[in-house]
Amino acid sequence: MLFELWNVIAPVLVCTAIGVFWGRSSTPYAAEFVSRAVMNIGAPCLIISTISGVEISGQEFVQVAVAALFIFIGTAVLGVVAIRRVGGDIRSLLATVVFPNNGNMGLPLCLFAFGEQGLALGLSFFLVQMAALMTAGVALMSRADTGVLAMLKDLAKQPLIHSIVIAVWLMGSGSTLPIWVDTTVELLAGFTIPLMLITLGVSLSNLTTTGWWRSIGFSLLRIGGGLFFAWVAVSFIGITGTAKHVVLLQSIMPAALFNYLLALKFDRDPNVVAGIVVASTVMSLLSVPLLLAALL
Repeated sequence: MLFELWNVIAPVLVCTAIGVFWGRSSTPYAAEFVSRAVMNIGAPCLIISTISGVEISGQEFVQVAVAALFIFIGTAVLGVVAIRRVGGDIRSLLATVVFPNNGNMGLPLCLFAFGEQGLALGLSFFLVQMAALMTAGVALMSRADTGVLAMLKDLAKQPLIHSIVIAVWLMGSGSTLPIWVDTTVELLAGFTIPLMLITLGVSLSNLTTTGWWRSIGFSLLRIGGGLFFAWVAVSFIGITGTAKHVVLLQSIMPAALFNYLLALKFDRDPNVVAGIVVASTVMSLLSVPLLLAALL
């Protein structure tokens, strides 16, 4: 069991460690360029390549998406109550409780733990998270009221959304891509997960943090609250098998790095948010192996 668990976690740790050492060195890392390449090219290709190349039912895909939405709503309510009790700023802190790192960390773990089917279902969770983060998350932290229509227009321009439409159409119609297109998409998808993990390591190595006890408290809300609502969701919806395991695993991911980037951009206590990102990531080094040991 321990050897099987190590086989799942080791690739994530090694790639992240490469990023940490890179970030601590004097060698520049073009994080913004890499992030744009991953989000605009690699991740969309990964979605199309994975979903079109693996046999999963449309029902499972939708079930995972519905469970993800339920978890986000549940943790949002929990987060609002907790932040008000401690007198914190909801606009600064709520996103760290609601939005987990389903991309950089969640997708590789879904792949290594549950194979291509796990990755495909993990992408369903990730897409709901990204849609919610790019709309509700940005609106929460932004100091300007851009309006719902403007946010939806921006979301509709995202290559991630275009790729899921293509992938779902391929899955539902039974169509296949031309061989040269399929090979190209698979090639471009290949750089996504390694670069996600390396960028995660680089970003973590450069974060400065404050208020460790508060960070630990909100990290417990992120991981513990996520797991609680995930368990309620899979039980209520009746999700079983790999889909159930993916929902539970994705629900305990640490606070997303994107929360810190938004806090930095909109000046929403970035050091406090960074502390929660780091503390929850460290905490996940314990919670993820425990959950995987139970699931595997």
